[in-house]
Amino acid sequence: MTADSSARRPPGRWRAVAVALVCLAAVTSLQAEESLSERVEAARRLAQRDPWQALKDTEVLRSAALARRDLSARLMADEVACRVLSDLDGRRGLVIAQAGVDAAGTDPPPPARVAWLRLRACRAGILFELDQADRGRSEVDALAALDGTGAESIVRGLGLLERGVFRSRSGELIAAQRDLIEACALLEGSPHSADRDLCVYHLSSHYRRAGDTDEALALLRQLHARAREQGALYDDSVYVYSIARALQQQQSWSEALPYFQEALQVYRQLQDRSGIAFAEHGIADCLLKLQRAGEALPHARQALSLIAHEADPREAAKRSVTLAEALASTGRVDEAVALLDRVGRFVESSGNLPLLASWLGVRARTAQHQEHWKDAYDAMARARQIEQTLHRQQLSEQSARLRLQFNRDRDTQELGNLRALNEQGQRLRRTQALALGLFVLLLAVAVALVIRKVRQARRLNALASTDELTGLTNRRALLAFAGQALAQARAAQQPLGIVMTDVDHFKRINDTHGHAVGDEVLRHVAGVLGASLRAQDRLGRVGGEEFVGVLPRAGLAAARAVGERMRAAVESTPALSATAGRLPFTVSVGVAVSTGGESLEALIARADAALYRAKREGRNRVCTDGSDADAP
Repeated sequence: MTADSSARRPPGRWRAVAVALVCLAAVTSLQAEESLSERVEAARRLAQRDPWQALKDTEVLRSAALARRDLSARLMADEVACRVLSDLDGRRGLVIAQAGVDAAGTDPPPPARVAWLRLRACRAGILFELDQADRGRSEVDALAALDGTGAESIVRGLGLLERGVFRSRSGELIAAQRDLIEACALLEGSPHSADRDLCVYHLSSHYRRAGDTDEALALLRQLHARAREQGALYDDSVYVYSIARALQQQQSWSEALPYFQEALQVYRQLQDRSGIAFAEHGIADCLLKLQRAGEALPHARQALSLIAHEADPREAAKRSVTLAEALASTGRVDEAVALLDRVGRFVESSGNLPLLASWLGVRARTAQHQEHWKDAYDAMARARQIEQTLHRQQLSEQSARLRLQFNRDRDTQELGNLRALNEQGQRLRRTQALALGLFVLLLAVAVALVIRKVRQARRLNALASTDELTGLTNRRALLAFAGQALAQARAAQQPLGIVMTDVDHFKRINDTHGHAVGDEVLRHVAGVLGASLRAQDRLGRVGGEEFVGVLPRAGLAAARAVGERMRAAVESTPALSATAGRLPFTVSVGVAVSTGGESLEALIARADAALYRAKREGRNRVCTDGSDADAP
């Protein structure tokens, strides 16, 4: 070593100082990172009270994280902003989330992995909101497949949550409820209360969507109370408004009204223009249902004035109908008609059946005021037909949800009953003084269990004998009924008629409009055919588009008359589809009557042969077994 190099080496004490400075810098950097993470968490909590200020804070935090090259803190800030913007401005939220995911790459370092996964879950939710379902579905499926523990199990819960919300809004109620319940169970372990509350809120929305408003209200009231305790003003406004909507769905107008009014006060305090508009519309609707049209009118006007028609034409049309109803109810019929005409074309083409039913109802009332009786009748008839369709859809959805709820509740109840019996046994051993009372209690529990099992058996038997799509008797149950009816007919020496019906060109309906519309047509056919039968007859669905009617004590003339009523009723009653509009179609009918000692299979085969003859001879006609010229 040269003298020069030896002279340039710092003395020992200066080397110690240098090491101390390096250590101090490392500690300071670590403290800064911890401080940055704490500030992100503070922004997350602030979003529950003031999302706009939280959004500003996350912008500052993102800049600080970028300056320090702290990927984990940057992704955490991006996720908070994404969650806030998912309610306020989805497109902007997607831009922020995408930038953060791109910055992390496909394999971020371990300290940033959980923040990266959480940001991906938020991005998936916004993709669903922006109608990019394919991208969102692949993202949540990947997150829901995570099998990690700890923080990654929380991320799995977030993935299940977003998938459950999408499935619920898409009508997949059973799969949605399974996802949401599992998600909420996983998110119970999250360190962020916002995760847990978000899951419970979406579960309540699912219950409300499925028609179980009591369960939805129970969850929402818990969230409402907790938000009040925490001073989470913004979250509380969402819960109050949701409670109002659930009560509105129950048609509890007088109970919903004060909740809408409370939501309006909070939205005004937050200066939330969109929230004010929704609350004003809810108040107007409740007042109209309570026959207080004069009070409803200014709220309806305010709700419509706050909506951007071009940005949200559906919501604008809904509020226009409410305002038109208020105008008509206060004698301003001409203004109401003009407003209805302005949105009529959009309402007719929107495919929104509840909105169309409301529009037609108000249209009928205005036509009645103007003494246009035919227009009033036609509008009211269409509105009632749509309401019947919506009612059938709601019953079908309720049935699906109840089947899932039944299985879940059965397991819970059985476990609860076993625990109760065990506790009763322990108390019985501890004290003989309560022996008589405990015996009575055990007997009551046993009777309750028997009653419940009997009810379950009856319910399951009903489900096993019912066609899920149409609500009619299914093939197995119908054949059993027909066999009994044939045996009774032989014993009483009376005829038994079989009417076999098939939808003409049904494959063309499926190919043109899709299977969902085909299902709507089959439900419609089931209702029309059932209305054409006699009181003692039984109708069932035995195949894709095939229906069979069993007609006790019906000779050939009577059975043919029933078949002709069926054919004529279907021809004169087109189906009304939410997506395909008015769908006229026809059916072909084959009729056969028992001849004494023949089997049920032979009788049905003859009716089937008559049906095929009706098909060959041009469809939309009734043919009887052995007849030569049958036409409509």
